[in-house]
Amino acid sequence: MRRTAERVKEEHNEKKRISKWTVSTGLLAFGHAPKAVLLVLGLGLGLGLGLVTGAAAANDGYPRMDDVDILHYRIQLEIGETGRAIQGETTILAEMLAAGRDVLPLDLGALTVDRVTVGGKSAAFDHSDNRLSITFEDSYAAGDTVAVVVSYGGEPVDGLFIQPNKFGDRSVFADNWPNRARHWFPGVDHPYDKATAEFIVTAPAAYDVVANGRMLETTAVPPERKRTHWKTDAPIPTYCMVIGAARFSIVRPGSWREIPVSYYLFPGDRDAGTADFARSTEMLAFYTDLIGPYPYAKLALVQSSTRFGGMENASAIFFSEHSITGTRRNEAVVAHEIAHQWFGDSVTESDWHHLWLSEGFATYFGALFFEEADGDERFHEMLARSRSRVIDANRRAPAPVFNPGITDLFDLLNAYNYSKGGLVLHMLRGLMGDEAFFAGIRDFYARFRDQTVLTRDFRSVMATRLGEDLGWFFDQWIYRAGHPVVEVTWSWDDRNGEVAVRLSQTQPQEPYRLPVTLAFVAGDRQERRLVELRDRSHEFRFRLDGAPAEVLVDPDAWLLMEARARQGDG
Repeated sequence: MRRTAERVKEEHNEKKRISKWTVSTGLLAFGHAPKAVLLVLGLGLGLGLGLVTGAAAANDGYPRMDDVDILHYRIQLEIGETGRAIQGETTILAEMLAAGRDVLPLDLGALTVDRVTVGGKSAAFDHSDNRLSITFEDSYAAGDTVAVVVSYGGEPVDGLFIQPNKFGDRSVFADNWPNRARHWFPGVDHPYDKATAEFIVTAPAAYDVVANGRMLETTAVPPERKRTHWKTDAPIPTYCMVIGAARFSIVRPGSWREIPVSYYLFPGDRDAGTADFARSTEMLAFYTDLIGPYPYAKLALVQSSTRFGGMENASAIFFSEHSITGTRRNEAVVAHEIAHQWFGDSVTESDWHHLWLSEGFATYFGALFFEEADGDERFHEMLARSRSRVIDANRRAPAPVFNPGITDLFDLLNAYNYSKGGLVLHMLRGLMGDEAFFAGIRDFYARFRDQTVLTRDFRSVMATRLGEDLGWFFDQWIYRAGHPVVEVTWSWDDRNGEVAVRLSQTQPQEPYRLPVTLAFVAGDRQERRLVELRDRSHEFRFRLDGAPAEVLVDPDAWLLMEARARQGDG
């Protein structure tokens, strides 16, 4: 999501898998990315096995069910000609992972439940405080599947909006993030348990309907109504399960490797939206080649009433109706949301406090498209803006990326999960080199496609690809607040032909372990050295061919760091 603010898991125990935590204090060998002469990256000191393991394992407080796996949602909705009321019937197919459960708790908001059946028989239920608790009268063994059907109706207070669009035409759009799907269908409204989904929407015949996955059929329903059936065979989180219904102008610009691309635009914005989305197929091609196969049956870009600038709903991305201008100013949002199809939608954080695995990835991979398509200058401008956001956020309220102290999920939409998360990936790329980094990214996607992950899963995959432990890297950049601030003073010793450089860390947090590239500039000549600073302050001496006129710190901007260099008295 960009704010203006194979099958279901093959083995259920994957979501309970715990990676071994190993700690190494050795310095990693540095790879060499093609776009840098010397790579520079700040490497963190280990915080201690118990602290980081505990933090990584903490959850966001949502009551998980280890003995039930939701496999599939079949959501049937009736949308009337007027008003905001809906009538719905949701069938939930669940697998019992253990025997003994007698109540199934689901999330459901302030709608009226008319009837519940379990296995085809009426079931008792309690509906209060946005929870629907369904009683199982039969006993189920591990491996059994059960179909739960909930019939309900009313006016959704959130999550599904039936209202005029910017042109005054009635429209219907879901907007679920983070846990607002419960306001229009019952389910497990949390990303830890992904499922496949299908939507059968009956709406006025003049409306076009879009939803996740592929369209199976469209049927005329007298009088002047239409039933549209969509289905996705890839499991997705509930926050990505959506429908949209409105009078659309549908543009089909082409496809990529048999993945059709389409734009659903309000007729008055058809030309503007076509211009704004013009590079979407190019983005789809870029990410497919860089990361791995696109995970869904289609890519639809939809003008909608989402409260966000863009929302990454799987295979049906919703963009704010007001972001469509024809100026292509929203291209960064388009790239961000398309990148989310791989990271966030297909590979999904299983705990909200690991949101950087979604938003940080979309931020960085969004920028990577422009590095490829438009060149280094635009890419580095985007990284510079990310650094500025992180530095500004740190001045206001220092916090780590992984911050279990956050309880309001909307507070997770911050500079740390977005901008710092993206910069962490850039620094990891700098450490590993392009070949190993992108191979590791492809490994991560292939390993966890359609599944859920924590930060330790990503760390483990990248460490395996590199062949070195990365615990201290993630300790420093994900689990610690702040960033290094380095004062650099230098002087020239003409007698010995040496430059003396003192690096001093001045940030209030403990010292970082910092390999830093220094560039000594004299006219059109430049010499570089890589040093490692582990202490608060240390002096390094280098023999050079002549006195430098200037010393540059981290000249290729790989590091999230504030640094100032000045010449001393000598």
